[in-house]
Amino acid sequence: MEQSHQPKQNSMANASMILGFAAIFLAFTASAAPFYAFFCGCMSILFATLSRGSGLKMPDKALAGFITSIFALVITTLLFLAVLYLRQILAQRFGKDVLEDPVAMQKALNELANSFFSPLETGGNGL
Repeated sequence: MEQSHQPKQNSMANASMILGFAAIFLAFTASAAPFYAFFCGCMSILFATLSRGSGLKMPDKALAGFITSIFALVITTLLFLAVLYLRQILAQRFGKDVLEDPVAMQKALNELANSFFSPLETGGNGL
């Protein structure tokens, strides 16, 4: 009887890859809570590291999870910093009380847009 040697399934590598892809998805979709993407990315890195076992080389799936989670962490951090920067700019321009009221913020942004899109008055005839 011949035994087939199937490669051993590494559940840590599979979890790392799945969490890495989930972290990328959450980095772009979870705008209200970027901590989910950060958590999934950190867990993916942890699982990728643990999937090595006593060896020095990571399995391919773990390496894919490691790379995608690093990418997701960078994207999450950049988007989070961009939101904080935009919030600071809007607070300086319109005030913190307007920033916390959605109706007042919409009105202020509409007025700002109308000021940019209103036709320029040249005061003279065209050429």
